[in-house]
Amino acid sequence: MKTIKALSEPNPFNNYFKIWAVVLPINSWVLMPSNPGTTPGLLLSLLSVAFVLLFAISIKLKNNIELKKLTSFFYRDIIIFIYILTLFNGLAQLTVLFKMNGGYDYNFAHNVILVNENGHIFLRSSLFTQSIYLIAASIICFYAKYFYKKEWNKYIFIGTTIFLVYGFYEWFYYLIFGTTGDFLSNRVFALDINGDPRLGSMSQRTDAFGLDTLRMKSLTGEPSAFALTVLPLWIFAIHLRKPLLHIPMLIALILSTSSTAFLGILIYFIYRVLRYHLRDRYCQILIYFSTILVILNYKRVASVLEFLLFSKIDSQSGSQRSSSMFTHLDYFSHMPFFNKLFGVGFGYVRSTDFFSTLLVNSGIVGFILFSIFFLYPIFKLKGNYFNDGLKVALLVIYVSLMISVPEFSYLTTWLFLGISYNQLAREKKSIILYNLNPGKFQSSKLI
Repeated sequence: MKTIKALSEPNPFNNYFKIWAVVLPINSWVLMPSNPGTTPGLLLSLLSVAFVLLFAISIKLKNNIELKKLTSFFYRDIIIFIYILTLFNGLAQLTVLFKMNGGYDYNFAHNVILVNENGHIFLRSSLFTQSIYLIAASIICFYAKYFYKKEWNKYIFIGTTIFLVYGFYEWFYYLIFGTTGDFLSNRVFALDINGDPRLGSMSQRTDAFGLDTLRMKSLTGEPSAFALTVLPLWIFAIHLRKPLLHIPMLIALILSTSSTAFLGILIYFIYRVLRYHLRDRYCQILIYFSTILVILNYKRVASVLEFLLFSKIDSQSGSQRSSSMFTHLDYFSHMPFFNKLFGVGFGYVRSTDFFSTLLVNSGIVGFILFSIFFLYPIFKLKGNYFNDGLKVALLVIYVSLMISVPEFSYLTTWLFLGISYNQLAREKKSIILYNLNPGKFQSSKLI
């Protein structure tokens, strides 16, 4: 009689993820500098499709029925995702072509921020490149959805530690020498008006804390992108009770002086207060620490808050963000009806927020589907401490994307979405097993 191997036994997907997890946060180092999409994480995402297929046909999976089933589901989800994306792009492009032939002038160049300023209105090159980035990012969601195990957390945090160490190295290097010490960022997007390469990683300074310091960005393009990357990892570390990790992450988020970081921190603590009330230890620590800090140095605290909350809103960056959003929303309001439904094509425009970007690119239907896909686990996951971390991490990512950081292809975003769906699947399986045999079944927790 053949023995059926359990999924809990070692499987080949763990070793692949160990490499993958270490490079997940790295977004400014690419293998080919002139091609922004060649980050190690995105390339590993694309290679995982072939990797899973290789092991699916190997001897190692022959007797593992459950692992073979999950492998099939992995490919099924990728195919469905690509099909939906292709369908949306096809419908959008047909409406663009129809309206072009009917004399409608989309007038992209003067009304929106284009991903690529070169190309025709119909089937622009950015439609294909941005769609590939989206597919590559979504693959990690499906990979984590079917193969994630709690043992992976160790390697996720190894990658996070490397990411943080490099960020603090940059920060201290600038503090000591007055110049950036970044020696890894090599990402190039395009040429500027002078014909010089426009780097994809920008070093920005600030004096918000009374010192001329570098805003923390590590191996991302800018501080807001750093915040989008670290916020879910910080929340994840808190809910896995790892203070040696989440405390340095909180310090790094503050040193980024990014409005995205402070918004995410605020959302998280509001969630904790509503969920656990003021008896919560973390909320009490925050209140005590804040009170002591204000009493000892209220003038400095007031100046920092004024800079973070008001000066940044009135700054050039804040004005540009709000202006860009309203410009794209105004453009969306004048689009033909079917383009309002399906957009003009994913990857055409890029505002400073993902909300108006998604509306123009994918229309109202695309925005609704993306929101359902992203927010579904928040409403369906059961209420426990680990799940609470996943829920608020997804909420923080979603809000950050929609209002300030249109970086849809950052892999930590899709990693936590995949882990959330993995947890949903485990809960569903637990319910089925309990219904089959409630007397013997004991619910197994993920963490």
